[in-house]
Amino acid sequence: MKNKLLQILFISFIVVTMQGCIVGTVVSAPFKVAGAVVNTVTPDIVGDTISGTGDVIDAVIPF
Repeated sequence: MKNKLLQILFISFIVVTMQGCIVGTVVSAPFKVAGAVVNTVTPDIVGDTISGTGDVIDAVIPF
């Protein structure tokens, strides 16, 4: 019983550590998608700026 509990805790720990921060990724996703769409229509600098905003949001939000 104790061995099974340790296995479950170990697997849970691995899953949580590999998941990363999901909030920053979710908040920055619309900016990254909009930047990719704008890149197809306008010069790269405009879309890259929008995508860069998403990257900054992803880096700033710590959770």
